[in-house]
Amino acid sequence: MKKGFCLFMACLLLVSCGQVNDAIPVQILADALGEEIDGYKNLGQASSDYIGYCMSSDLSLYEEYIVLYPFAGTMYNEIGIFKLKDASEKETGIAEIHRYLAFKQQNWDTRYRSDEQSKIENASVVCEGRYLLYTILSPEESAAVTKRFEKELKR
Repeated sequence: MKKGFCLFMACLLLVSCGQVNDAIPVQILADALGEEIDGYKNLGQASSDYIGYCMSSDLSLYEEYIVLYPFAGTMYNEIGIFKLKDASEKETGIAEIHRYLAFKQQNWDTRYRSDEQSKIENASVVCEGRYLLYTILSPEESAAVTKRFEKELKR
C-alpha cells in the first residue's frame, strides 16, 4: 500500500513539474519581474486606452494585462504582461505584441538616450501557458526577466 501511494505521489510530482500556474495575477508577476529591472519603481502603468490604440489590441482577448513604461527620464525600460482568457488565442496575442513593437520602433521617441534605441530593436516576446510577456530592456535585463518569468509561473 505504501509503495502504491509513493508511486502515485512521484507520478503526481512529475506531471505537475513544468506546468504553468495560471492563478498568478499579472501585477504580482510584474512586481516579481521588477526585481530584475533597473528603475522598475519609476515605471508607470499604461492606460487601457493607450494599449488599445498603440497595440491596435482587442483587449477582450485578455483576462488581465499590465504594461509598464517610463513617463519621464532618459532611460527606457518597458515590459508588458498579458494573460489570455483562452490559450487558443496565443497567435493573435503574439501578433498584437509584434505589431506594437513595430509601432514603437517606427515611432521611437528621440528624447531618450540614443543607446536606448537598441532596446526596442532587440525587444523580445515570450509565451508561457496563457501568459505573454514582452520586454524592451537591455539584453542582460531581458534575459534575467525572462528567466524569472518562467520560474515564477512554474511555482
